[in-house]
Amino acid sequence: MEKMRKIALPLAILLIGAGSAYATTVASQSAKAEIPGWKIDPANPAAPCVMTEQQCTTDNTGVVCTVSDASGVQNLYQTGCEQELFRIP
Repeated sequence: MEKMRKIALPLAILLIGAGSAYATTVASQSAKAEIPGWKIDPANPAAPCVMTEQQCTTDNTGVVCTVSDASGVQNLYQTGCEQELFRIP
């Protein structure tokens, strides 16, 4: 009985730690959701923030999410065109 406790307790602690690490990884990956980028359209002053089909993320990957159109290359933002978005790696 004593030998079983010496083996079971460290094994249980190891399994709990591995399970917690896995749960943390899954949670952080699900937080990196893809969202559509929004660009500023100066030709439409009534509603200058226009949604694009380009998918971006709020996680700072170091590269700003952009879209090219007839007016040139534009940075993309979250809804409301206030917070900058980043390219999905």
